[in-house]
Amino acid sequence: MQEFDAIFRDLYRPLYLYALKFIDHDEDANNIVQDIFMAVYEKKLYHKKYDHLKSYLFNAVRNSCLNHLKHQKAVNRHASSAAIELKEAELRFFETIEKSLIEKETFAEIHDAITKLPAEQREVILLSRFEGLRNREIAEKLNIPVRTVETRIYRALENLRKKLTSQTFFILLNYFRQEHFQENLPNIP
Repeated sequence: MQEFDAIFRDLYRPLYLYALKFIDHDEDANNIVQDIFMAVYEKKLYHKKYDHLKSYLFNAVRNSCLNHLKHQKAVNRHASSAAIELKEAELRFFETIEKSLIEKETFAEIHDAITKLPAEQREVILLSRFEGLRNREIAEKLNIPVRTVETRIYRALENLRKKLTSQTFFILLNYFRQEHFQENLPNIP
């Protein structure tokens, strides 16, 4: 044990300074040297000739520093990659939020316009556009002629065209999936 203590006291500082030539952080250099001394102690290499052990320790420090640098390079590459992935995910998230806000504004605008329609127009437009019923089915359900259904739908669409922006009106006519709209549209009386 005294043999190990003497070697440690004699070579620790030069090995630590040697490690600092490769490694920027004091703590990392210290850990490398300590790990090497632990290996020397556990393997009882301190019984070797002093010159051989000294050479071995400097080589071990150099190799450990190179391994540490390779590891740091990999960690930095991974961290950089993870940071880029995080930024991409953040961009997708905000794009989704923006889309969602636009959809909600569109739903609100359409909802407001539909609630302002006369009751008979509101009823046929909801049955036609959002429940997906055909004019004949609406006529049967409301017990009115098909021609009356067609007229009410036409008048409802004309009123909505005046109340909605052209883009929102286009969305109303073409893009609303029935179930998607019903999920997001409050009950219209």
